[in-house]
Amino acid sequence: MNDEVATDVTEGQQARKWWSDADDMSLLTQVNIDLPFKQAKNTTKAWDAVVNKLRQVHGFGRIGLDGKKASSRFYQLLRVHRKFQESSKYLPGVEQDETGKIMLLDELIQLFDEASDERQAERATTAAKATEKEAAAGYVREQAMMRGRRKSNEGDDSTDSDLASRKRKAIFETQEREIALEHE
Repeated sequence: MNDEVATDVTEGQQARKWWSDADDMSLLTQVNIDLPFKQAKNTTKAWDAVVNKLRQVHGFGRIGLDGKKASSRFYQLLRVHRKFQESSKYLPGVEQDETGKIMLLDELIQLFDEASDERQAERATTAAKATEKEAAAGYVREQAMMRGRRKSNEGDDSTDSDLASRKRKAIFETQEREIALEHE
């Protein structure tokens, strides 16, 4: 009985450390179906949804899997496959085995690159719109500053205290006119 528990623990530890090819294929297939890397927002929720679907697959050996670990494994598989593609293109005359995993990774790399390009183009468009809006606001601001300078230059060279006394005088005159109108 103790031997069975010990083997279960070591198998569980091994399942946590190493991914089997079947687990990788399950992950890649589910990612190909859901495409969580295309999500602009809530990417962690999308990866968690992928993991929830994987847990329902009979024979999937990753018990403590969460969205972060699944995305990390997926990106690691992409990096390794890109290196494989780079090294294999320099081997002329050598025929490469096209396994299901390799074909799936080729397709996923293409989809991932397209999604990255779309996201980058969207960011560039957003940045261009923000720059355009800022330039328009800068023009309006500049025109307002020019108008303000013109008005102050048209008058005499008065100080701030002269301006305050003129305002008080104008208010006082307005009040006197109102009082005169009330008496009439």
